Order: sequence, then structure tokens, then C-alpha cells
Amino acid sequence: MSRGQSYFITLIRNPSRQNNTTTQIRTLTLDSPSRGTSTEPDSDAHQGSYTEMAKTVSTIIRERHRWQQTLVSDFPSFNFADPLFFRQMLTLQNNNNVMFSLWFFRWLCSTFDYKPDPVSLNLLFGALLDAKAVKAAKIFLDTTGFKFSPEVTLLERYVKCLCEDGLVEEGIKVYTQLKESGTVPSVPTCNAVLLGCLKVKKLDLFWELHKEMKETEVVDLERIQCLIQALCDGGEVSEGYELLKKVLKQGLDPGHAVYSRLVSGFCKIGNYACMSEILHTMIAWNHSPSIYTYQEIIKGLCKNQKQREAFCVFNNLKERGYAPDRVVYTTMIHGLCEMGWFGSARKLWFEMMEKGMRPNEFTYNVMIHAHLKRGEVVLARELYGEMLRNGYGETTVSCNTMITGFCSYGRADQAFEVFKKMSETGVKPDAITYNALVQGFCKENKVEKGIALFKELKALGMYPSDRTYAALQKMRNLKLSDSVAASLNEILEAA
Repeated sequence: MSRGQSYFITLIRNPSRQNNTTTQIRTLTLDSPSRGTSTEPDSDAHQGSYTEMAKTVSTIIRERHRWQQTLVSDFPSFNFADPLFFRQMLTLQNNNNVMFSLWFFRWLCSTFDYKPDPVSLNLLFGALLDAKAVKAAKIFLDTTGFKFSPEVTLLERYVKCLCEDGLVEEGIKVYTQLKESGTVPSVPTCNAVLLGCLKVKKLDLFWELHKEMKETEVVDLERIQCLIQALCDGGEVSEGYELLKKVLKQGLDPGHAVYSRLVSGFCKIGNYACMSEILHTMIAWNHSPSIYTYQEIIKGLCKNQKQREAFCVFNNLKERGYAPDRVVYTTMIHGLCEMGWFGSARKLWFEMMEKGMRPNEFTYNVMIHAHLKRGEVVLARELYGEMLRNGYGETTVSCNTMITGFCSYGRADQAFEVFKKMSETGVKPDAITYNALVQGFCKENKVEKGIALFKELKALGMYPSDRTYAALQKMRNLKLSDSVAASLNEILEAA
């Protein structure tokens, strides 16, 4: 039900309330100044009448459908275009929804010869920024900017809001205009612009702006955080660590997020000595590593073939009272399966479920792949069926898990059955699907089937992998029919 319908039904059901509203309207109309009466901003009498009137009009705007068509007729002698009244409306509406004030402002501009004063315009613009209504603030400024110049403090807040909302280019444009007008943007404003560049992954622009700023701006902790993040994002984690050391020597603490980012950065490049140093420094500065930080460490260790170390971290994590979540469990289960420690992986699987954590699609796929790797096809199919029953529908990822598993262990025909079922259920195969099948059939010397799937892959605009070409290359040593050999040579010569 719309707000207009709700308001209309309420009036029908409560006739006494309707009479009271009418009386209130008459009283307000008689007590309020006429359109031609000038209003002093500091008039206590006018302030009181405007407050009551603003409350009434605010209620109507919130509850009455198409209030714009009836408001003037309800209050024929009231001067809605008085700036003092608009400010009172703005004060009341900000407690509910600043967009009502914006709608009322637009109504004033379209209905009366309304010339908003700079104070009112700044108040409305500031209210939109307070409400984080950045896009509305931008439209407001674009449509009324020629009539007033927002206060510098508001423009700086506007820059920050734009950058936080991802409108970084617009934020930089306003920031540049501020500088060109002779204003020196504050340090928080500069930091907001830099942080915005990092948010949209524009590192070149970040360093360009930072170079302009560093000559005149004070470097504070927030700037340090931005710099370390930029260095990590750009793959210069060691430089970020050196900057951290300098900051710590000055007795400054850059905060939990900086340590976590550096830990993650060193995990990605496999530098676990520095990662361990930062972890100990972090704890020494009274920052307890979060579960997410440990998740990054475990994931990094597993990716760099250090599953044993990851398992030690995982067990130590539980001993210290942390509660690993499903993501951490899944990461560790995957690492153990890759290492061949299937028994330990199964133990974690059941431990996770005992703690009330339901496996997700990725967790299922990890265990299904592990079963297939061990040749346990029946168990893999059972687990796949359980995954479907638990609400995880067949997807490209889940089907690829079955296909790659079958193909890797000499069951390409069974993989092809899964592939055919994909088209029946509307699941789209991708390059991984086709590459796995081509490699699987070549592994079993079923070259003709492999070539047919290769041609289908190319026809769909997908790209064969190097491993696929290598698998086809090996087939040249086999005795093939003339037609198959010709097709194979054509494929390899075009590669």
C-alpha cells in the first residue's frame, strides 16, 4: 500500500481526526504571516508559528499521496517561500528523511518564484552529505550550482563522500577545483582522495596525486596507512614493511588493518619469515590477529605447498581459543587433500559439521575431488548427490570437479556422461570443461573424441590450454587413420 493510500484510509476511518486537522489548518493559516509579509529571521513569534506549521506540513509530505497538488489549497494564505520556514522544515525533516526536504525544495522552486538564499542552500547540501545521499547531493549541486557556491568545508566533505561512494573521478575533479580556487585542502580531504584511488585500483593516479601533496601536506597516520596499502597493492610489500618499521621507531601505531595487509602481502609472495616478524610485532603492539588474518596465513601456506606448516597454524589457532569458520576449515581441508592426508581432511570435515557449520559448494567439491583422486567413484557420486540434496544445484564448477576428477584417473567416458547431462540441465560448460575432456580422451588414446571436443571448444570462442596442446602433441606417436591424423596435424600446425 502506498503512503498516499494509507493516509487517505486513515482519514476515512477517523473522521474526528479529520476535523481536528481542518481546525488546525485554519488556526495555523490565521496565525501565520501572509505571502507579502516580510519575516525577520530572529522573530520569536514567527519562529514558533513556523515550527508548528513545519510539523504539519512534514506530516503531510510523509503521508499524503500527491501532496504537491493540494498543499497550496490547504494553506492559501501561507508564505511557503519564506527562507525561515524552509530552514525549519529542513531541521524537522532531517530527523526523518532528508529526501523529503529535497522534494519540498524542488516543489518550492517549481511552484513559486522562489529564490533560495545561500544559507538555506548550504544547509540542504550539508544535510544531503550527512545522510550520505551522495548522488542526490551531486544532482542538487549540478542543478543549483550556478545560484550559489557551497562553503569550502562542505565541498571538502563532498569530496570525501564522492570518494567513499566510488565516484573517485568526480571527487578528484572537485578536489582540483578547490586547489585552483586557492583553497588548500585539509589533510583528511587529501587522504580521502588517495583512499578513493586505492578503492578503484588506480595506483598510477594515487602516486601522481601523492607526489603533488607531499610537498605541502602533513603526513599523518591515515596517510601512512594509504601508502602501505598502495605499496602492497603494487606488489612492493617489502617497501611497505620498511615504511612500517620507520613509523614504529617514531612510536606511532598504524593500526590493525596495516599489519593484516602486510601479513597477507607476504603470504602471497611466500615470504614467511617477514610474515612471522610482522605477526609478532602486531601482537607486541596489542593487536590480536583476527581470524581473517590467520585465514590469509593458512591459505598462503597451502598455496605455496606448505600444508604441514598451515596445519600447525590451524591447530595452534584452536588451542589459543579461536573459532575457525567454514572458510578456514575448507581451506585447510583442501590443503590436506592436496597433500594426500585424506584421513585428517575427513576428520576436519566431520569436526566442522559437529560445530554446526554446513559445508558449502566449494567444501563439497574439495572432498568429491579427493574421493575421485583415490579412485572412490561411488563415494564421490554419493557426496555429489548429498550436495545437490542440500540445496547446492549443479553448477559449472561442480560439474567440472566431477569431469576433471574422472578424466584425471582414466574415466573419460564417465566424464563425458556428466558433460552431456550439463546441456540437459542448462549448465554451461567453460574452457576448463573442454580442456579437461580433451586431455582425458587423449590420455586414454581416444584421439577422435578428443579432436571433436577440441574443435567444439574453438568454435565456441574458447582457448585451449598449453596442457591440451601437449596432450594432442603426444598423439602424433600413435597409429592413426589418415583422416584423424590429418585433423590432428591441422590443429597442431595452426597452434
